[in-house]
Amino acid sequence: MSESCRIRMLPDLLVRKIAAGEIVERPASVVKELVENAVDAGASRIALTIEDGGKQLIRVTDDGCGMLPDELRPAVARHATSKIIVEDDLYSIHTMGFRGEALASISAVSKLRIVSRPPGANEGHEVRVAAEQLEMSQSAGCPVGTTVEIRDLFFNVPARRKFLRGASTETGHINEQVARVALAHPEIGFEVTNNRRVTQRAPQCESRLERIAKFYSPELASALLSIERNEQGVEIEAYVAPPAQSRATAQWQYTFVNGRYVRDRFVQHAVKEAHRGLMEPNRHGVVFLFLTVDPTTVDVNVHPTKIEVRWADSRLIHSHVLSAIRETFQRCDLTPSVRTDRSRPGVSEEEQDRMRREMADVFKSTPPIRPGEPGSGDAGARLGAEARFGSGLAGLPVPGANVSPSTVDAERVWRSLYGEPGAGASVDPGSDRLSPHAEYPDAGRTDGDRAAAGTFPSTPSMRPRAIQMHNLYLVAETEDGIVIVDQHALHERVLYEQFRKRVTEGSLESQRLLLPETLTVTPQQAALLETRSDLLERLGIEVTPFGADAVAVHAFPAMLKDTDVASFMRDLLDRLGQKGDTPPTDAVIDDLLSMMACKAAVKAGDPLAPEEIDALFAQRSMIDKSSSCPHGRPTMLRLTKSDLERQFKRT
Repeated sequence: MSESCRIRMLPDLLVRKIAAGEIVERPASVVKELVENAVDAGASRIALTIEDGGKQLIRVTDDGCGMLPDELRPAVARHATSKIIVEDDLYSIHTMGFRGEALASISAVSKLRIVSRPPGANEGHEVRVAAEQLEMSQSAGCPVGTTVEIRDLFFNVPARRKFLRGASTETGHINEQVARVALAHPEIGFEVTNNRRVTQRAPQCESRLERIAKFYSPELASALLSIERNEQGVEIEAYVAPPAQSRATAQWQYTFVNGRYVRDRFVQHAVKEAHRGLMEPNRHGVVFLFLTVDPTTVDVNVHPTKIEVRWADSRLIHSHVLSAIRETFQRCDLTPSVRTDRSRPGVSEEEQDRMRREMADVFKSTPPIRPGEPGSGDAGARLGAEARFGSGLAGLPVPGANVSPSTVDAERVWRSLYGEPGAGASVDPGSDRLSPHAEYPDAGRTDGDRAAAGTFPSTPSMRPRAIQMHNLYLVAETEDGIVIVDQHALHERVLYEQFRKRVTEGSLESQRLLLPETLTVTPQQAALLETRSDLLERLGIEVTPFGADAVAVHAFPAMLKDTDVASFMRDLLDRLGQKGDTPPTDAVIDDLLSMMACKAAVKAGDPLAPEEIDALFAQRSMIDKSSSCPHGRPTMLRLTKSDLERQFKRT
């Protein structure tokens, strides 16, 4: 038998590294284990310090019960824990941890230091362990509680360290782990320091709703619907956003079982079913769900990271979650509210006075509009269909347009604030690009002219006029039958091709906002915006920090001027968060452009004027792949005369 085929016992350190690979996936895994240990220790305050996304340093300090000197060394050994004593304890878990593997696994792949002092002790004690080798054990001065410090994570496993992502991505995962624990335990105060700068401070509070407001903005918290139910041994506390507050990804759905964050397919299905029919299929509801059940009815010992559970009666959990959310939606008025003002982060009185003085100076420096000046009459302005479908830059005031003086004043103020438009930076409101006849020369031509010019090389020739049905479909006659067009899908493809062409040539044209739009963001979203500034610039978006937990959007793509800025930015951040810190490859850009096109395109239910329909059909002939939208849905169905004759039994 070959020597390589013989069975042998693995070295202890190698066994520890293999076990660590199941528990310690990345720095966020270490933070999760250490913070949960602090919660089990009865801490009222937990401080986290990280450097370089946790790769160089992770330090967790709590004011919990601490450990005695003779407990510190066993604490980093495998299967040493204070959480369970006998076998029956395993089937009734009341704590976050219970296996006694976390510290041992962490110490196998890092340089670990623990300093702890229990209440009543005159001094603390310190141990240092590197790759499971005890390096130091001595008395130390420290406050009551425990500090666990991890340095050089994966220093002895270079293959695992190589697969870690960038510092911003790892920091985002760490912040997410802290948020999960903080949401479940509002009675504990949290502080996060990243690279010697405090990035998150959440003091103790009385309710989970207050904690949600702290981590995910007061605006979202104020919109949440509260749910409380306690039936058949299942206690539900939930905060659910109305369907109008839906998001682009499911990352805004949080489920906790007895204070532990979990992912469970039965609960996820119940949440999805509760939202079915109330929002678009590709959207996801915002749900913060806290379940409290008898520990004997749920098994948390089914996954190394304890993120999955197994229920004694999964149908009971599913039905309670589904009915609780659905009944809340039925009881409440889900009609979206019209925003009459913008919620903004707090600004000091001095800053408000400065802004008011600057705006007053702008208005004083703007001369009044006199009769005969551009903007005072209606000298053949081209708006409406030509603006909406000609180049996507609809609605901007145009010299000679029949618009109110207040609109022209706003345009003048915009120019006073930001100057004349620069090349590739904004839009000339008076340009002929607002007309489909300028950018799309055949928009006003007859079908015969188009056919002669070959503008429909790969599509059936359209007759001059189509009709709209149900404010959703466009029906047009062709030479050999009819076509039925989905107006949203076609316009989405048109805009996507325009976006892609302009991004290829440089950056999307952007428009300065008269008043910057402010948006509350989480620390990981703020870091994401900073690292992705080059990509945002290509998309025509300019964002700057605005206080500790908010950003201000100063410029926005001109072709998205009718899109709600805050809603779009939230979806954009969700998409970027899914991509991590990968470079802005073509696939990432295409995904974002598809989202932008979907946001800007006409929607199902939008009535279109005949001129708008003509302009849309005219653009269809100018793009490739017009048969499907960027997401793959068909834009058109074709019925030939032969198809119709067969249906009417004429053949």
